[in-house]
Amino acid sequence: MKRYFKLLRIFIANSLQLELEYRVNLLMNALNSLLAFGAGFVLLWVMFSQASSVGGWSFTEALALFGVFIMLEAFIDLFLYPNLNKMPEYIRKGNMDFFLLKPVSGQFLVSFRYASIWRLPAFFLGLGLITNGMWQTGNLSLVNIFLALILLFAAATIVYAIWFMLTTTAFWLVKVDNISELFYAFFSAGRFPVSAFPSWVRLILTFVVPIAFVTTVPASAAVGRLTWDMAVINLLIALGLLLLSNLFWRYAVANYTSASS
Repeated sequence: MKRYFKLLRIFIANSLQLELEYRVNLLMNALNSLLAFGAGFVLLWVMFSQASSVGGWSFTEALALFGVFIMLEAFIDLFLYPNLNKMPEYIRKGNMDFFLLKPVSGQFLVSFRYASIWRLPAFFLGLGLITNGMWQTGNLSLVNIFLALILLFAAATIVYAIWFMLTTTAFWLVKVDNISELFYAFFSAGRFPVSAFPSWVRLILTFVVPIAFVTTVPASAAVGRLTWDMAVINLLIALGLLLLSNLFWRYAVANYTSASS
């Protein structure tokens, strides 16, 4: 595990060096990230100017939920987009061979080789919203901080595992971009509490595409709305999907015929 953390640190350092070669582009991307954050904040403010609560959540609690969404969206743009979107090209051109021949996990290399550093400001903005929500609701304690961080990590794991498995279908399918975009469309609903949706939508966002466990559950931990059974289920789903993604990767690699051979 220590070896992989060291590799991740090297990958991020290299990506930072590449980004700094085009500083104006880096600043523009960071500005776009801040503007997207502002647009989301205004949307929430307008919604709560018309109602005191949405799905039983107050404005402060909804801001904490939005912070969770922002952090996970930053994670997607930081690692998943710049890495997993390249997987179909690796397979098509035979470059996947270079990842599989390395003395480390091929899944790790294709998932975290590059990082879009410009998304870091949004990541910290989201963290600030979560911290503010914990403070405003009186839940800013070491225990709650630890629980919220664990569930945030579990949420990122769920998003990664689903996205990775969808992209891994590129070993058999020619174009998989639309599949990932479909998942992102469901993920976008996570900026609002799942209780704000009609019952049939809640069923989909909980049992079909587990967006409720990605955003609503970690935010519930931050603002004191979480039940222990939901926390345990969240961790089990994350672990199960991560293991499933690795098994699916192994199966795909076992049936892989290099395009360069």
